[in-house]
Formats: sequence, C-alpha cells, structure tokens
Amino acid sequence: MAKQKGVFKTVIVPSFIIAAFVVGLAMAIEEFVATNGSYRVTIWDVLNGRGELPEGRAEVSQQVAIEVCRQKASAEFGRNLLLTRFDQRSSRYNPELKVHTVFINLTIKGSERDPIYIRCDISAVNRMIIESRIKGTRGFSLFGT
Repeated sequence: MAKQKGVFKTVIVPSFIIAAFVVGLAMAIEEFVATNGSYRVTIWDVLNGRGELPEGRAEVSQQVAIEVCRQKASAEFGRNLLLTRFDQRSSRYNPELKVHTVFINLTIKGSERDPIYIRCDISAVNRMIIESRIKGTRGFSLFGT
C-alpha cells in the first residue's frame, strides 16, 4: 500500500500538473495568436461557449458595424472619449465567416497623443460583437471582451 501511494505522489500527480500546464500554455498561445488578423474561433472561445458564429444571411452593412463598434468604445470610455476616426485601410469584411472587422482610432481625454484604437469583430448576421480589443492604453487586459 505504501508503494502504491509513493507512485501516486511521485508519478501521477506531477504528470497531471505538467499536462495541465501544457494544455493551459497551448490555450494561451492560441488566444494570443488569434488577436492578430481577422476573427477565428479559438479553443478559449469554444470553452466559453462563443465558438459558433451565427447562421443566416449577412444583412448588416459596414456602416452599422462601425456604429456598433463606436458605441462599444463610448461604453468603455464614457465622457473621456473625445473623438473617433474610422480606419478604412485596416477594416475589412470576411464573406466566408460573415464578420466585419472594424478598426476605429480613438482620442481619449488625458491621452490625446497616444495611439489608441479599438478593434471589433461584428457579425454581419445579427450585428452582435463577437470580440473587441482596445489597444494602446496604459492598462493591460489579458482577455478581451
């Protein structure tokens, strides 16, 4: 019995800890890589129930997607949001996924000279925000919304 308990402590527990660490690291790397470029489903999205994109006809225009993203920025910064400028060069539409990726440059009170922008992935089916990230602020968020 003592030998079996020793094997559990010396082999099984460390193996489980290493496996959990490797899975967590793979999920973190997958999430980090997904923030570059257009929207794609990650392991983290699937585990949080956000894995499936809405089905149906793409009826949401780019102008509506821009306004949804502006409203998200306004909700995040409130009265500190001074100005929004749509970045036409960076924004795009993915017809396969039916997702608008919208970039908006922001001017924030107290950080007028800092390059701050919001990136929103918005469903062209139901105009819901699939993912949004704010970059350039001094604070750091590990997970986007």
